[in-house]
Amino acid sequence: MESVLQARGMKPATDSPDLEIVHTCSVTGQAAAKSRNAIRRAKRNGKHVFVTGCFTGTDLDIAMKLGDTIITQAGELPMLDRFAEEVDTWLQKPHTTPTRTNSTLPITTLPIFPSKHTRAELRIQDGCDAHCTFCIIPKIRTTLRSKTIQDAVAEAKQLVDLGHKEIVFTGVFIGAYGHESALRRKQQSPNSEHLADLLDAVSQIDGLKRLRISSMEPGDVTPALLDAMVANKTVVVPHLHLPLQSGSDTVLQKMNRQYNTSQYLEMIAIANERLTSDGLLPAITTDVICGFPTETDEDFEQTIAIAKKVGYLHMHVFPYSVRTGTAAARWEQLPVEVIQDRVQTLLQLDNELALSYRQKLVGKQIQVMIEQFDPKTNVSRGRCEYYAEISLKTNGKQGDLITATVIEATSEVTLAKQVLQILTIEK
Repeated sequence: MESVLQARGMKPATDSPDLEIVHTCSVTGQAAAKSRNAIRRAKRNGKHVFVTGCFTGTDLDIAMKLGDTIITQAGELPMLDRFAEEVDTWLQKPHTTPTRTNSTLPITTLPIFPSKHTRAELRIQDGCDAHCTFCIIPKIRTTLRSKTIQDAVAEAKQLVDLGHKEIVFTGVFIGAYGHESALRRKQQSPNSEHLADLLDAVSQIDGLKRLRISSMEPGDVTPALLDAMVANKTVVVPHLHLPLQSGSDTVLQKMNRQYNTSQYLEMIAIANERLTSDGLLPAITTDVICGFPTETDEDFEQTIAIAKKVGYLHMHVFPYSVRTGTAAARWEQLPVEVIQDRVQTLLQLDNELALSYRQKLVGKQIQVMIEQFDPKTNVSRGRCEYYAEISLKTNGKQGDLITATVIEATSEVTLAKQVLQILTIEK
């Protein structure tokens, strides 16, 4: 969206903007409330307010009352095409509507200016029809679309040319990249390795230093994908985000997830076997929902047991919250205090597991992508290929990739020392 505006000569405004865009989320009740608040705030500050994103699908009538121009996720044309069309209408400029196929996620406009962010996100897929019982997304992003490998490579190359050294593949259901359904039993060619092919293609771009994949499910981590990760390990990081959601098969079935705990642990074992390097296991991060309806104390203990067995670098812990319109919202809910107690238990475990993993980095040589600099302490921070946040002193600037050795890991920080590069001068 930023690129669409830049291509039309628009610039960010610090105050009194002519146009404000609120790209909403509606995955939880709290997210919907924040979206409504953001639209109201924008309406106070801006002269014209575009409202886009998932809230327009779950609460269209409210979005239309609060905003000026509404762009929903649903529609025959991809949302970004309709966004560009609405921008041209607002600017009173002519617009040619492109012809798209429903299965293709297009590049509306390639970026022409570097973002302020160190890493760049490349959206390769959109939409989901898996219908997890806690999730509203399949009701508002029903059409699955994937970016072609050619378009994804072109966009990635442009991002690298603009100075981004790290790219992250993103999507609603990345494992469905190139497929017409997120449900493997409905895929016409479930054995096709579209994601592995894309990973291999993007990895070949000159100047790209780091490539990372965001959230995937157990069935997404195929031998072909792991082969592509290993073959391109100088670029592709040894880090996978693999949502567990629950360590109880009973709860996973109620959630309508496409795996059980045995399949999850088998996938972890395969990833560990293939991606371990220099005696260091790959970094695994995850999502866990605490207090899902019907979750018993025994179910929760099973979640704790699996977390300990995997040894996560980080657990993103979500307290279950009711999302109106989902199946789980109709079931009997657990007491709030039970949910909060379980959240605190998992957060404490998260700290312990994270420290244990980071301590294994001590003595290892790593690559740190500099993200922030604190002038008060003269210390820079960034993430290494294992996704752990690293603090070190360096003259490197934001976006630089620094070779360093980890010297200490405590509950608060992971410290590293920059490795001096020895230059040989030929006479």
